[in-house]
Amino acid sequence: GPAGTGKTETVKDLAKALARQCVVFNCSDGLDYKAMGKFFKGLASSGAWSCFDEFNRIDLEVLSVVAQQILTIQLARGKGVDKFVFEDTLIPLKPTCNVFITMNPGYAGRSELPDNLKALFRAVAMMVPDYALIAEIVLYSFGFSDARNLARKIVTTYKLCSEQLSSQDHYDYGMRAVKSVLTAAGNLKRKYVNENESVLMLRAISDVNLAKFLAFDLPLFKGITKDLFPGVELPEIDYSNMFECIDESLREENLQKVPYFVEKIIQLYEMILVRHGLMVVGLPFSGNQRFEFMFKINFYLKIGKTSAIKILQKALTKLNERKQMDENKVQITVINPKSIPMKFLYGFNDEISHEWTDGILAVKYRAFAKAEDDDRKWLIFDGPVDAVWIENMNTVLDDNKKLCLNSGEIIAMSKSMNLIFEPMDLQAASPATVSRCGMIYMEPSSMGWQPLYQSWKKHLPKTFKQEDFDELDLLFGFMVDAGLNWIRHKGVEVSSTLDQNLVLTLMRLLKNLLKDFEDEKFYSGFSDSKIKMQTIDNKFMFAFVWGIGGSLTTEYRKQFDVFVKRLANGDIPLDNDKIPRKKMSLPERANLYEYCLVNKESVGGGGKKQVVSEWVLWVDEIKKEEISNKIQPQEILIQTTDTSRYSYMINVAIQDEFPVLLCGPTGTGKSTYIKNILNNHLDAVKYITIEIGFSAQTSCTQTQEIIDSKLDRISKGVYGPRNKRLVVFIDDLNMPAKEQWGAQPPIEILRQKLDQGGWYDNKDKEKQFKQIIDTQLISAMGPPGGGRTFITPRILRHFSLISLANFDDENLHRIFGTILEWYLKKGQFAVEVQKFASKIITGTLDIYKQAISELLPTPAKSHYLFNLRDFAKVIFGICMSDKDKVQNPEHITRLFVHEIWRVFGDRLINDDDRLYLLEEIRKVVARFSMNFDNIFAHLDKPDLKNRGQKDGKVNTVEEMRGLIWTDVMNPMGAQKRYYEEVLDYDRLQNAVEQGLSNYNMMTDKPMDLVLFNFAIEHLLIISRILKSPGGNALLVGVGGSGRQSLTRLAASISDYNVCQIEISKQYGKVEFHEDLKVIMRSAGSLGKPTVFLFTDSQIKQESFVEDINSLLNTFEVPNLFAPDEKADALEKMRVATKQEGKQKEGTPTQMYAYFIERVKKNLHIVLCFSPIGDAFRTRVRMFPSLVNCCTIDWFQEWPQDALLSVANKFTQNIPMDKNIKKSCIELLQYFHQSTINWSKTFFSKLR
Repeated sequence: GPAGTGKTETVKDLAKALARQCVVFNCSDGLDYKAMGKFFKGLASSGAWSCFDEFNRIDLEVLSVVAQQILTIQLARGKGVDKFVFEDTLIPLKPTCNVFITMNPGYAGRSELPDNLKALFRAVAMMVPDYALIAEIVLYSFGFSDARNLARKIVTTYKLCSEQLSSQDHYDYGMRAVKSVLTAAGNLKRKYVNENESVLMLRAISDVNLAKFLAFDLPLFKGITKDLFPGVELPEIDYSNMFECIDESLREENLQKVPYFVEKIIQLYEMILVRHGLMVVGLPFSGNQRFEFMFKINFYLKIGKTSAIKILQKALTKLNERKQMDENKVQITVINPKSIPMKFLYGFNDEISHEWTDGILAVKYRAFAKAEDDDRKWLIFDGPVDAVWIENMNTVLDDNKKLCLNSGEIIAMSKSMNLIFEPMDLQAASPATVSRCGMIYMEPSSMGWQPLYQSWKKHLPKTFKQEDFDELDLLFGFMVDAGLNWIRHKGVEVSSTLDQNLVLTLMRLLKNLLKDFEDEKFYSGFSDSKIKMQTIDNKFMFAFVWGIGGSLTTEYRKQFDVFVKRLANGDIPLDNDKIPRKKMSLPERANLYEYCLVNKESVGGGGKKQVVSEWVLWVDEIKKEEISNKIQPQEILIQTTDTSRYSYMINVAIQDEFPVLLCGPTGTGKSTYIKNILNNHLDAVKYITIEIGFSAQTSCTQTQEIIDSKLDRISKGVYGPRNKRLVVFIDDLNMPAKEQWGAQPPIEILRQKLDQGGWYDNKDKEKQFKQIIDTQLISAMGPPGGGRTFITPRILRHFSLISLANFDDENLHRIFGTILEWYLKKGQFAVEVQKFASKIITGTLDIYKQAISELLPTPAKSHYLFNLRDFAKVIFGICMSDKDKVQNPEHITRLFVHEIWRVFGDRLINDDDRLYLLEEIRKVVARFSMNFDNIFAHLDKPDLKNRGQKDGKVNTVEEMRGLIWTDVMNPMGAQKRYYEEVLDYDRLQNAVEQGLSNYNMMTDKPMDLVLFNFAIEHLLIISRILKSPGGNALLVGVGGSGRQSLTRLAASISDYNVCQIEISKQYGKVEFHEDLKVIMRSAGSLGKPTVFLFTDSQIKQESFVEDINSLLNTFEVPNLFAPDEKADALEKMRVATKQEGKQKEGTPTQMYAYFIERVKKNLHIVLCFSPIGDAFRTRVRMFPSLVNCCTIDWFQEWPQDALLSVANKFTQNIPMDKNIKKSCIELLQYFHQSTINWSKTFFSKLR
């Protein structure tokens, strides 16, 4: 039957009446047939009863074996024997043994019982009991005289609530809810024996229920109770001692006394008195989470679910010290259940030795249960609730109060224990859970942002006087609410946030800007207070634009800027006219996002020198830097407005030690900015850094291990980097896939670190809590959508969210124009070619915009994802050319068109898309004031529509196939390999044939290839990708289209080493990692250009793709090398480091960074995937680097000339008349083509 109908209690009561021992056991999906077998042996031998609660949570495979085990016992009982053989053991049998099963039908996480099991049991349907009768009897037993009426009122209250109130996940009006009201009423009756019974009952109903209702349901509930208890007024409970202690605790924690917050603390206390399991539900900032943002001084600012619990803990401890209210001290243990894999949470049996290992929850629960003292003990589960992990505690949360582990151990809960769950919502919880817990609901809107601000003000510079605080009060008073209102109703954020989140970012930035005022000399340097106020106003406005408006998407920034200027100028009416406001002068020339504040010295009144903060454009602050001639084009970092402002934000976050999250589309430079600061601008003496790239398959254990590997033990239970600060950069924060119930374990482990300051050590037997110090997070992610998910607000609230705008045209011109002009100038290209650079950039930009808007991804074209990396590939492709081969504008135009066709055209899957791209290219070339058909006249082919004559136009895909630039035509071993256009096709054919014969001479596995045009084209495409530094390829085509052979040949022509893994039956993750080490050593330690060829048929586990995704993105696989292997790999590189002058101090960190740099330069990953089926689509979505970091080449079906070439090659040795042979070859090709066409017709007709 459904939850709360008394199934378990009925079985227990029957056992009591018949004087049988009854063991209640909570079943979970971790039980196997061996564990169940142990149980049945015990039952049969002792003659006891057992009640298996939630029996259908056991896996289906196990249930069918269990049916066999029970049948064995039943048959033995039927025969009346005293001993029988059970699972190869002779055991005694007492005929009184019996098995009862209770289960909820159709809840989440449950399976259907198999028929062979159903047949052994008799089914009893449980109905919803008569609540009124139960309540009446219980109330009489508590000593109520008007029990019948009061019982009816309880039942009616719940009936009306279920009909009139809104429907929420955490509302429950079942038997357990009635029971908690009865418990509360009983407690009150004992305390106030002579009080009016209606007052007691109304108090009990209110205490138990008020806490869980949302703000808009409260008036309705109060209306219901008023109608049922007319004229009954509730007297105030004397909580004066409690309030005193709460006030003191709030002051100690620097928290504000908000009436709503205090009311929730009292409700929490009252709920703890009547329920041993309770849930505090609500979004962050609802008074449910302790908000920590640490400045140099340990400044905790907390409002939240956790802080309500924390304040209550302190208050009760204070009451105990004062010997008031009979209260006890409180001990707390906090666990985030989703940051720990299920087996480490409860415990697990070793698969081989069958030895049981306790989980974290089991260890902590047992410690509390076995403790002898009277202290209150709260086990707090701060994390998402789902239908699996919490259901294992069903027997703890109901009246049995016992934890059942899979080892068979049952631990009873002590009287002083409470379990407190702290989820954000209960979307994934089953009714069985909701009905077992008391509910307290908190909402952020009832708290507002003002308490945060009041607490924050206490940590401003000591020099501040009252007039300065008044100025801030004025600014916050009229700006913040108006700004938040605009964001919520007119703006769109890159990832949704809460109001308090934005205000917090504003305060963090303002705190940093106001640091100047800590200097007494600076503060007293102002000639008059007007200048000082203007400085404070400017600093506030800068923080306001980035704090409140920093999370807006690109298109809303201009509108927000207009709004802010009008608000500051007094042009926008406020909701409340009585709020004081002031006018401020702001720069008008550009939008406020373009400006920074700079302190400048000026002469004030009386000739006194003073420092004033002025608005200056970010662009004007950029110093012109000369680009060195030794550097490679892709290593250049061009300073722009974006690099300046985002680097500034990252620096502020690192200085003030708060987590920051950059969010923007792929290719906007999120990772580049962060890596540039971490690798080049941090003091190596003070900081160490670590980079983690998240993907869909990342697990919480992996994340924990990567960070743990950088930490040292400082003292007992405290870990951190020794005498340094660790900055952890997490890329693609929102990539981890949500598990079945919607949680993301890698994100939950980070939240455990941010909320609790550390995590549990899974490897330790005692499950010690590791406090982690001197560690901070910096993160980047793409906007939610596609494979990227919306991350939980509970982690987002810790981060200051800064959205990255898409590059505007001006910035793109600046970045790529600078690089291209520098390259053409350095290469001494002709002057007219150098002048062409800006046209090339404009043309690339036009094509890039068209591709993004028109060539959109669909299920069949899931890889049509274009980003700025593609833009860069075109420019870097042009940078492979040489002045001898590109002598005039026609040459560079041909090269430009070739690079566009390679980067954008090679991934297109059909001729319609290619023709569209060709049409766009023709338009761009026309804008260059050039005639496309004249420049490419050498590509024109005879046209069938034009009677086999050339039509003077280059407008077909077939003609564009002839446009090829390559460096393959240079003889092997030539000093310099020119990147040149192929005009003589025979010369190309000879060069490639020569390359193939060289390959076959050198290898023990020669390839008998037919190098027809189609194969040569793809060979040159792959060769071009391998030539570009850090170039990786994704070759998509069906098996047998020549992907692997052509890659081997291309690598051989470039003199690169090819590595490929060999799959065997035993091949797994360990072997794969060993192979990756060999490949990375080859590229990094030995500096050999290496090609890693990997096909989708070699993916034995998805974790392989995960590692390759990481390798493509960060050029390393986390925790791949053990410390000794790492040292060995770096040692082999020392000579090279000296030669290249890269050895600054030669510290292991610098050496490893150089090792990764060499891997990036020398390792080329070539992935061969098949487009057939869903696998390719899914992987592209789950592992974004497969598209973002690779150049894609889509292998079409073999064209006609290819088929003819193959047939010619294989029939050349057959003795046959020439004409007959020619006809046969055409016939073979016709068979092949016509079969394909018939298949298509067949498929389309029978769909």
